[in-house]
Parts: sequence; structure tokens; C-alpha cells
Amino acid sequence: MNQTAQNKIFHLAEKFFARMVSIRRKIHQYPELAYEEYKTSELIARTLKSLGLKVQTGIAKTGVIGILEGSKKGKVVALRADMDALPIQEQTGLPFSSKVPGKMHACGHDAHTAMVLGAAMILKQLQSELNGTVKFIFQPSEEKNPGGANQMIKEGALNNPKVDYIFGLHVRPDADPGTIFVKDGPLMASADEIYIKIKGKGGHGARPHFTIDPIVISAEVVLALQKVVSRFFDPIEPRVLTIGSIHAGTATNIIPDEVTISGTLRTMNEEWRKKAWQMIDQILRGITSTYGASYELKINQGYPVLVNDPETTRFVKEKAIELFGKNKVFEAKPVMGAEDFAYYLQKVPGCFIWLGAGHKNSKHDIHSSKFTINEEAMKYGASLLAYLTISILSK
Repeated sequence: MNQTAQNKIFHLAEKFFARMVSIRRKIHQYPELAYEEYKTSELIARTLKSLGLKVQTGIAKTGVIGILEGSKKGKVVALRADMDALPIQEQTGLPFSSKVPGKMHACGHDAHTAMVLGAAMILKQLQSELNGTVKFIFQPSEEKNPGGANQMIKEGALNNPKVDYIFGLHVRPDADPGTIFVKDGPLMASADEIYIKIKGKGGHGARPHFTIDPIVISAEVVLALQKVVSRFFDPIEPRVLTIGSIHAGTATNIIPDEVTISGTLRTMNEEWRKKAWQMIDQILRGITSTYGASYELKINQGYPVLVNDPETTRFVKEKAIELFGKNKVFEAKPVMGAEDFAYYLQKVPGCFIWLGAGHKNSKHDIHSSKFTINEEAMKYGASLLAYLTISILSK
């Protein structure tokens, strides 16, 4: 791609910036949780139709797909955005704050949607230069396991026409607006939910010898489970096992019958992940049998490890530098957060990108009640998605 194409994209991103901001703020004011994104879907479908795109609705309940065919036949590129909000009471004080009590766009999905729509606006203007087809995928329920991506795939989001490459991005409130972060290979962790019930025998707190105390047993279990990550596997590999809740008992002098424990398991290695499930069960079996107790274990398998395709990621880095310069593009560091974009990457070569969107007046992270972004970053995000699309279709 030449400098003229880049200038066209920058000009169009500036032209459509106000519309992107308007869309983002409308979505922000009326946040919808996982699989409840009806108003958001209607706004997206309306916008895509106004651009003259083919539109499919009702995929994975509330998902929307827009299709833009270029002037020539060729490969198919997909751009994905997530739509769902979080169950958080907003405390930003913004004039376009959430009007829905207890719900908020605290992870930037409103901006992700606006940027992919912005890319659609740009690419529609450059339709004659597209040597292929673009699929704009708007999915529900990224925040809630089992996630909307898997269901979108099951219902054909990557077919008819078959997708050859896929790109997605996520805002970063801790980085300067318009900075780009990419990395090939594992970038984000798998995420499994662990639910444990320790069953003992309750009784009087002053007569523990007549009981099987599930609280004492649970204390050993919680400590022993940390050995899964610290003593049974390579210490160089990143992994986390966090116990997030323990519930038991009703009074100081009563030993309860059972204890419930829940937590999360995160890893960057799918093979280690499966071995960890076995190790958790083995530890529970050993400790409870020692004390004459029993247990129930349920592991809700969450999102897989997000692995960026090396060749596609190198392409993204190269094009991001062409577009913004070396001083704007950085190597991303892997994180233990999870993203269901990982499911798309298991099917199609692609790259998940982080976009700096830090706001000078806010240092709050994603999933905070005071989270916000610098909307100027959306020009960079929409420009990059459009440039990647045109460039990869020209290969």
C-alpha cells in the first residue's frame, strides 16, 4: 500500500470520527449484559444497512454480521467486535453515563463496536480498492463464560463466505492513545472456573472429635491447591490458581456439615491446563480421604489460550509501523486475563491487538466503575483495522 492509501484512510477516519463517537456514546448510555444486546444489535444493523452492506441478524441470539464485497473476488477478512456490558454501577460522572442502573460498559466494548463500524464506513468508501470481501462480526457475551464467540462459530459466522483471516482489538486504558501492542503466540490465558464442595460431619464446636470438620479440611485444601502451580510444573511457565470464595457455617460454636469453595485457574499452556485439572482432583481425593470426608469437584471449562498466528502478527506489526511509525508500535506482554476471541484463532489465522486509549484524567483499569477511555484512540483503531484489511486483501 502506498502513502496515498494511508492518507485516504486517515482522512476518512477523521471524517467519520464524530459518527463513531456518537455511536459509542449511545451504546454506553444503554448498556446491555450478555445475550441481552437487543438495542445494541438494532443500532449496529441499522448502521450497516445505511452503508449498503448485506446484514445478517439473530446469530447466537443477538449477534450481527455485515458483509462488504469488494470490486474483485479474493480472500475474506473478518473484523470482530464484542457488544456486552458488565453488571457494574457507573461512577464516572460523564455526561453520557449509563442510564441503566447496575450496568456499565466498563471494558470498552462500546468503543470496540464503534471502531469496527468506523472501519466499515472507511472501507465502504474504498470499496473499489478491495480485492475481496470483508465480514464485520459483532458478537454477544464476551464477558460471560461460555462466551458468544463459540456460539457465533457454531452458527456459521466464519462461513458463507469462509473467512481466511480475522482481526480484533481491545482498548488499553494504561497506554497512550493510538499506541499499538502486538505479540505472536500465546497472548492471553485460558480461564476455568473451579467449584468445590467439602462434605464432612457437623456438630458442636466444643466436641470436634465427634465431627469431621470441613473447615479445617478446606484450609488444607486451599493451601495444597497452590502446590499445583508452584511445585508440580515448570516454574517458568505463567499460571495462576486463585481461590475467590469460601462459604461455611452459621455460628461460632457450630461445626458445619460442608464448605463450598470456588476459584479460577489460568494458564498459557493447554497441555498443562488439562494436567492441572487432574492434579486438583487428586489433591482433593487425598486430603478428604485422610479425614474421612468426601468432596464434589466441578470445573467449568472456560476460554482457551489466545494464540496469535505468527505470520499474521508479523504482518500486523509491519502494517502498524507503516501507518503510525515505529514509535507507536510495541511488543505486547502476555497477560493472565482471558478473551473468547481465542476461539476464532483456533479456526482461522489472525491477530488480537491492543490499542492504547488512556485518558489523562482517569487511571482506572477495565472493569472499574470509573473506567473511561480517550475517544481519540478510536480514530487509530478504525484506521488500523481498515488498513490491515485492504493490505491483506492486496497480498
